[in-house]
Amino acid sequence: MPVNKPTRGTRLMLLRCLVALALAVLTAATTAAQEKHREQHDAHDAARAEHRRAMLALKDEIPEAYRIMERTPVVPDEDSLQQGRKQFLRNCSLCHGASGDGGGPAAAALKTPPANFLDKQHSAVYGPGEKFWIIGHGSGKTGMPAFSDIPLVDRWHLVNYILHLQQQAPETWQEHGHH
Repeated sequence: MPVNKPTRGTRLMLLRCLVALALAVLTAATTAAQEKHREQHDAHDAARAEHRRAMLALKDEIPEAYRIMERTPVVPDEDSLQQGRKQFLRNCSLCHGASGDGGGPAAAALKTPPANFLDKQHSAVYGPGEKFWIIGHGSGKTGMPAFSDIPLVDRWHLVNYILHLQQQAPETWQEHGHH
């Protein structure tokens, strides 16, 4: 029995159906990817908001003598910054990242994201004395452990270095999907 060749109109209709099907599949995949990205972004924003609430609540626990300190008693010269950097890499970078961006290797496993010292708005919540106090006492509210074993002068070097990181961050720096 002879096989009839599809007419030009039939071939055109079949091609249109295939194109429509491909567009539907592509649209569904794109929509699903956008929704997943939006959910991840929303979860990140919620975590940042919770961290900010915890930071502000912690301010009330810091003694006034530390809250009013506007500068460190140790001059932030090159030696102090180098000492602070050593302390930072030894004690802080696991969570806060070597660059201070809050993206250290342990950050993803933490309930509350670590502070990002390159985010000037975030980092400006605490003054030098408050940063010093937090390093020594930690915070159950933010999940920051206490580093009371760091000698006092080294804590001030560390505060100088953290302030230096904040000052060196570009003005255009914006926090991307943290960590």
